[in-house]
Amino acid sequence: MPLEEDVTDELKDDSVQNDDVDASKEAEQSTKAESSPAEDVSKPEAKDTLSVVRDVVGKERPEAEAASSADSVEAGEKTGAKATTKEPDNENFSDVPFNKHPRFQSLLGELKDLRPDAQRYRNVETFISEQGLDANEAADTLRLAGLAKTNPAAAWKELLPWVQKVAEAAGELLPTDLKQMVSEGKMTPEAAAEVSRARAQVKSTEAHTAWSQQRADTARTEQARTAILTAASSWETERRSRDPNFTAKLPAIQKEVVWLQAKEGKPNTPEGVRAQLQKAYEAVATVAAPAPRPRTAIRPVTGGQVSGNVRPETSSTLDIVRQVAERRAG
Repeated sequence: MPLEEDVTDELKDDSVQNDDVDASKEAEQSTKAESSPAEDVSKPEAKDTLSVVRDVVGKERPEAEAASSADSVEAGEKTGAKATTKEPDNENFSDVPFNKHPRFQSLLGELKDLRPDAQRYRNVETFISEQGLDANEAADTLRLAGLAKTNPAAAWKELLPWVQKVAEAAGELLPTDLKQMVSEGKMTPEAAAEVSRARAQVKSTEAHTAWSQQRADTARTEQARTAILTAASSWETERRSRDPNFTAKLPAIQKEVVWLQAKEGKPNTPEGVRAQLQKAYEAVATVAAPAPRPRTAIRPVTGGQVSGNVRPETSSTLDIVRQVAERRAG
C-alpha cells in the first residue's frame, strides 16, 4: 500500500535524523570532556591570560627558591664547609697583609683627614709670626673680637685703653709738650697735630725697622741651627755606614765631644761641627783595644805506664823496695 509505505519511510527518516542529532550531541560532550577534565563547577567563569600567568609564576618562584636552598645545603654537606666569621687580629696583624689590615687602612684615613687641619694650623702660626704677635697677643685679640659680638659694653671697656694707646702712637692725640704749647699760644692746634703725626711716623718707621731686623736675625739663627743639626746627622749616618762598630763607640765619642766643647767651644758652622766630630771619632779610634785574655797552657800528662811495659806484680814489701832501688839505679 503506498500510503503505509510513505508513512513508514517518513518515520524512518525522522529516526535517522534523531539518531544523527543525538550522535552530534554525544560527540560535542565527549570533546568538552576531553578538553577540560575535572572542571570546577563552583567557578563557571574561565580565567583570563593574566590570571593564568600569575598563578604559574607564583608556583614557580617557591619551587626555584627551594631548589637553590637545597642545592646550597647539599653543597655545604658535601664540602663540609662551615660559615664562620673571622675576627680581625688587631694585635699581631696575622689575618691579612699589614698594608691591607682594616686598622692600617683606618689609620691612613685618619692621617688624610688630619693633614688639612695641620696645614691650616701652620698657616695660622705663619700669619701670627709675620705680624709680629706672640701667642698671648693673638689669643687676646680673638677673645676681644668675640666679646664685641656678645657683650659690646665689656669689650669697649677693655678696648678703650688700647685705642688710646694706638691713637697716641699714630699721632692723633697730642703729647703733653704739644698740649702745653697750644695752651700757651705758642702753636696752633693744627700745627701741633701735624707735628704729632710726624713724630709718630718716625717712631713707627724705627719700630718697623727694628722688628724687621730682629725677624731676620731669628731666621738666620734658625737656619744656622738647622744646618748644624743636618751636618751632625749626615756625619753620623756616613760613619755608621763605614764603621760596623760605631754603635759600640758612640758613648765614648759623645764624652769626647763634650770634653772638646769644654776645651775649644761649640762650633757655629756645619764645617766646624763635622771637624769636631771627626776629631772625637779619631781620638776614640786610637785608644788601644783591650788585650785578649791569655790562654791557659795545657800541661802534659805525667805518670802512668807506657804501653807494652808491664810492671811486675808485688807480693811483699821487700819487692817494692827492690823495684824502687832498681828505678833509681837505672
